[in-house]
Amino acid sequence: MNDGFMPATATRLFDAFWAAGISDPLEIVEQLSHLLYLRELDSVQERWDQRAVLSGAPEREPIFTQDEQHLRWSRVIRLTPQFMYASMADEVFPWLRSNAFDGLAYSQHVRDARFAIPTPGLLARAVGVLEETLSAGSTSAAGLYEHLLAGVATAGAFGGFRTPAHLAALMVAMAEPGADDEVCDPTCGMGGLLTAAAQFIHRSAPDTAARDVPEVSGRLHGFDFSTTMLRLSSMRLALQGFEGADLQYRDNLVEGAGAESGRYSVVLANPPFAGSVDYEVVAPELLELVRTRKSEILHLAAVLRLLKPGGRAAVIVPAGLLFSTSAAHIELRRMLVDEHGLDAVVQLPSGAFKPYAGVAAAILFFTKDAGQAGSVWFYDLKADGWSLDHLRTPLLTQDKLGLAPDGVLDGADHARNNLPDLMRRWRLRHSSERRRARSEQSFCVTSKEIAAENYTLSIGRLRQIHEMQRAAQEGIRLGDFAQIFAGSVRSSELDRDPDATNGDGLRRVLTPTLLTGTLPDVADLPVRADTREPRRRLRQGDIVGRDLAGVRHWTSLPGQYDGVQPGQGLIVIRLTQDVLPLEYVVAYLSSPLAEQQLPKYGSIPRIRAREMADMWVPRCDGDPSEIRASLAMLDEGEREAARIQDELGRARMRIFESGTGSARRVRLDDAAAMSSLTAQNLRRHNEPYKLFQESYPYAIARAVRKFRHSLSSVEKHEAALQCAESLILSLGITALALAADRGRQDLPPVAQWRESVATGGVSLGHWVGVVRAVAEDARQHGDPAAGLAKATALKKGGKGLMADLDKLVELRNKIRHGAGPRTRAELEKSLGRIEPLMLSGLSGAAFLANTRWVHTDRLQWMPADGKFRVSGLALMGDHPDFASVSFDAAHPLADGRLYLITPQDTPLPLSPFCLLDDCPTCLSPELYYPDRLTSSTACLKSLDRGHELDSDSVFEALRGWGTS
Repeated sequence: MNDGFMPATATRLFDAFWAAGISDPLEIVEQLSHLLYLRELDSVQERWDQRAVLSGAPEREPIFTQDEQHLRWSRVIRLTPQFMYASMADEVFPWLRSNAFDGLAYSQHVRDARFAIPTPGLLARAVGVLEETLSAGSTSAAGLYEHLLAGVATAGAFGGFRTPAHLAALMVAMAEPGADDEVCDPTCGMGGLLTAAAQFIHRSAPDTAARDVPEVSGRLHGFDFSTTMLRLSSMRLALQGFEGADLQYRDNLVEGAGAESGRYSVVLANPPFAGSVDYEVVAPELLELVRTRKSEILHLAAVLRLLKPGGRAAVIVPAGLLFSTSAAHIELRRMLVDEHGLDAVVQLPSGAFKPYAGVAAAILFFTKDAGQAGSVWFYDLKADGWSLDHLRTPLLTQDKLGLAPDGVLDGADHARNNLPDLMRRWRLRHSSERRRARSEQSFCVTSKEIAAENYTLSIGRLRQIHEMQRAAQEGIRLGDFAQIFAGSVRSSELDRDPDATNGDGLRRVLTPTLLTGTLPDVADLPVRADTREPRRRLRQGDIVGRDLAGVRHWTSLPGQYDGVQPGQGLIVIRLTQDVLPLEYVVAYLSSPLAEQQLPKYGSIPRIRAREMADMWVPRCDGDPSEIRASLAMLDEGEREAARIQDELGRARMRIFESGTGSARRVRLDDAAAMSSLTAQNLRRHNEPYKLFQESYPYAIARAVRKFRHSLSSVEKHEAALQCAESLILSLGITALALAADRGRQDLPPVAQWRESVATGGVSLGHWVGVVRAVAEDARQHGDPAAGLAKATALKKGGKGLMADLDKLVELRNKIRHGAGPRTRAELEKSLGRIEPLMLSGLSGAAFLANTRWVHTDRLQWMPADGKFRVSGLALMGDHPDFASVSFDAAHPLADGRLYLITPQDTPLPLSPFCLLDDCPTCLSPELYYPDRLTSSTACLKSLDRGHELDSDSVFEALRGWGTS
């Protein structure tokens, strides 16, 4: 059976159990494991019987004696559901619990196995699905079991036992276990790491003898304190062909290494991330290494005990272990760096273990008793090929996933899958990697440098330290030219009487909550209830900010604040030397670079005044007055940009205020002129696409974003084509909606479009033909057509929007049909032809920004206004989620429908030419358009991703529209 059927088969099994009232995925997989074990025993017995026939004598005691033949899987599954159920409950499971077999690890863990399938019907269905699927062979059985385990991985806390397969493969590939290694996972859970290690050894062994499966199985060892996990991992290994693995029940923190001490040459582990253990129950030998109650530290101590000298380890740890400042954390890191040859730290993305855990983590690679390595290699893994949300969907095609993909990865692919780059740079860690800067994704740090920084292993902290050292060479230490102190007046000392406004001006207190973008008047500050003299008062020119991260609002105080008292939660910086202009220091403190230098404390990050003295402020040569003038011009530009943005918003609103139609037209022209002038200035300042990205229909805006942020010429070229396609399709959908609303579906190009849909597919040329025909028809009838008529009018020299679209279609068809660029020079030349046309086309279609595409959710009658209040989603602009929108309509709109709202607030139904629906591929809402009709359904494609969706409703609507 093709492995593509496996997800569906696993879903069928889960659905069957859920329908029968069993909702715990772990219990479901455990029951299925028992059935698989019974089937495996039957298969093993059959192989033994065949070998006995060939050799003439049995080679070992049979699994099933002559009196037990009726218990075999092949016999039981032939029974009726009722007899099968009775046999399982009364005979098969008691027999399973009482028998263990050499070489079959699963049999060692079924002494307490329960038969918990509640009904004969469920048992018959589960057995039927398994037999139907597994009749294809062991590979299919292993594949099915992997999908079943993936179902457990999404099941709350139980998922913590599962290591994602690509991360398990990464750990194994970097640890490189060989045919002679004894491999151990002390917290084996579902056996992912042991399975990856077995496959790696079996695949990479140099000779046939070393690749013998029983030999590999005998070198695999795993511990866990859950018999359920031992059953799952032993079944997983057995289905992969490694049924002889040694799996034992053990709590490593309580029992210690014991007889296992120093036995293993490779340890792979993903231990529990958090928790504390009482000293009384922790194995004394672990406390001898490091005295702590933290389980993540104790698990690492257990790994060190299990390793033989020279043994290698790869262990997943929580990110906090890399930088926590407790004595136990520092001591553990010291041992790893100074005594146990810490080789590498791979920082994982924060969503690597979703959906069941969002905690940040890292992988440590070290060698026991190797002494201090000259340097430690760090890699910041930002993308592992899968989305970092709870869905964890693949971001690339199958041939570009994993450590060694079959396909070639370009820059855009690397941004989604760093694993191949990680493996390549891991092999260069002793050579070129040592020359890379710490701003790079990977770099090396000497062990002496790490020791000097309290053995911190945090990539972020090491980069910060490096930046501070660099800044020390380029800047001036803040504490050398400024006095820094914290506010001291507590909120409990403030007068809560709302009438307490006539107090002495010297009793006014500036509190953190009042420190926003604009300073309040001194008269509006609260009054201190007592008359005690504060430790310090504020002065003109003091720089104040909040100690809470993200909302500091650094600002300098004017003269009227002389004598005001600083409240708790404020940081005050008072320049004592005229080294740098006050305005320059304020600007730097407000920058992200300064924020990176600030050491933060607590779960809600705060800064401490005394720590700020070591901040380095970059030098800025030149006359102080010139620096101040430049900063003033920068502030003025920012304010002016904000003012223009506000004015554009107000101009849009004023268009629809009361007045005559001619007055509205004047206001509309004024607003359009101001908007056009702003757009032209944006283009001149090298941001030609930002306006389109923010205000055009969603599909266009998304394509523009792809184009603006492309990382390579190949990706940029493809994004330009997608942008042109999205623009043409959006214009075509608008034109069809107008034609349907005006009853103009008899226009020849519209009829041709309809015929093409029905006979196999619509080309972009058909869409452009519809746009041209509907626009020309609207001009002849004096219909503005929501701005389409004016936008498509022919300009001097045969130029204009339609000419741009025709050229874009011609270029696009050549490229898509095999005549695309092949070399870098051809690629750049092609992009040079497409981009100006695309920009011109986007500008020519500016009327789209004055319309609104909305999806209605709810309709409410407003008696006072005599209108309908419509709530829904705005499908405009490039936003991660569609924004909520509410507007009034003179006529009722249908719920759950897609509309185009013209500048005159007239709604045009976009259905059936456009549809909003959840994508079956990416599970998020997407806009779809009809591409072709089959005999019974409409095949739709998404405007921005090309995903497909079948729709019966669009099929019926298009068929009815075409014949009306």
